Amino acid sequence: MNKLDHLIPIIKRNLKKLDKPGVLFVRPGYCIENGWPTKEEAIVAVTSRKNGNVKLPPKIEGIPVEVRPATDVEQLSHDSPDKFSRLADHRQELRGSMLQEFSPSDATVKPAVSSKVAAAGQQKPEIAYTPANAPLSAVSGAIPMICHVSPDAGWTTLSTFIAGTQAHLKVSMYDFTSQHILQLFETTLTKSKVQMTLDDPPRNPTADQTDPETIQDLQKMLKTKFSSAWALVRSSPEADTWIFPSAYHIKVMVRDSKAIWLSSGNLNNSNQPKIDPFNNPQPNDQAVAKASDRDWHVIIESAELAKTFEAYLDQDFRDATAHAASGTLANATAKALQVPALASLKVDARGNFKFVQPKTINEEVTITPLLTPDAGVYQGATLKLINSVQDSLYIQLQYIHPSNTPADAKFTDLIDAVGAKINAGKDVRIILSEFQLEKGGLEALQAAGVDLSKVKIQNNVHNKGFIFDHKTVVVSSMNWSGEGVLSNRDAGVILENQTAAKYYEEIFLDDWQNHAEQKVLSAPKT
Repeated sequence: MNKLDHLIPIIKRNLKKLDKPGVLFVRPGYCIENGWPTKEEAIVAVTSRKNGNVKLPPKIEGIPVEVRPATDVEQLSHDSPDKFSRLADHRQELRGSMLQEFSPSDATVKPAVSSKVAAAGQQKPEIAYTPANAPLSAVSGAIPMICHVSPDAGWTTLSTFIAGTQAHLKVSMYDFTSQHILQLFETTLTKSKVQMTLDDPPRNPTADQTDPETIQDLQKMLKTKFSSAWALVRSSPEADTWIFPSAYHIKVMVRDSKAIWLSSGNLNNSNQPKIDPFNNPQPNDQAVAKASDRDWHVIIESAELAKTFEAYLDQDFRDATAHAASGTLANATAKALQVPALASLKVDARGNFKFVQPKTINEEVTITPLLTPDAGVYQGATLKLINSVQDSLYIQLQYIHPSNTPADAKFTDLIDAVGAKINAGKDVRIILSEFQLEKGGLEALQAAGVDLSKVKIQNNVHNKGFIFDHKTVVVSSMNWSGEGVLSNRDAGVILENQTAAKYYEEIFLDDWQNHAEQKVLSAPKT
């Protein structure tokens, strides 16, 4: 339920009063005090940063009117709607909240993705998703794991994992644009077979090269030992059919059918910064860390679990190969869409990092694989875990984008369950990234029933992790949106082991205390 829906008729009746030069769009929201939403409802008028003083009535039908300058993302969405829509169609973090935005000049509702871009996607035929013939069953036993996080130790642990490949490495990934990781592949995998299924989202500002250029380089260096396919994503420039609507968002590698690397982060500079603060500390390690992403990773040495994930990676590869579009690689390289380096999205994380070493665990553990869009797997398991909470629930996500779409009802059930645990007085803490501040994201979360006193913002969080009652942890790639939870390709694991839970919990609590804030973070001065 959206608690702000009743403001929509009031806004519609009074759009003429809000139609002033410089007003970009109007939406329902809450009053802001000390940089954080209160519980007092408001009509929010977002104004152009090019127009200084816009004078509007202080109240309309008794509802306060708040005038706010557009963020960089909001300004881009107004100034270049088709370009922004192409970006947001493939990078959901840019889409923002469920709150309806109205253009006061023509009384239209501003869609998250323009009709032109949406129509282009609808021209692609959909292919039914076929899961692999492998049950997503839990495995139990004394299974060796390496728990680790970025920016602290992601790169060094990843390097060791890749270098340990003997025969073959199978990779399914959303984005691969880091030069130092590309060089690692090219120098350590010359005698191994490499299979890769890759998405091609708009280029990240921190990228060294595009995804098509990564593929071209790997083809050149690894030759016949390398095989690749472009994931069947509706918004992908390489796909002319689709299974996944907005992203092949998985981050999984299977090594020699025996070991898995699974992560919330991509093979990118921001997710895997090239630092080693333990064995080769450098003066700029803290600066690099503050500008890089918080991600959780895990390596699992289990042939049984590796073969399960491998079956799904192979199925995706077969589907993508069977329905591959022809002649798209060169065009995609030439026409690469790039996310602008917006100032409000370049703010460093607060405080210095207390770098944490990887944790090797060889104890009794139960590990449950999670995949989407396999019906009910992630959503059902996560809902059960949330409902089971007796003491604490710690959540660190890039964003939570509530949805009003009936098809996303099962995603809404997850948000409702979190709200219920807050209302029950449990220790619920939620860390979200700066993307939650875009397009009324915090206000949408409150309107969906989440008490914002339990929420903090930490810049550069890319994690998608949960800790339940100090004993169970989820490491995954699932963003909390309708498509992220239900219909894109994503992967995760439930780790039922107290040592693993404690490892990630201590890092989470340090983030909560030292790197996250309960205020809207401002852009740096330029």
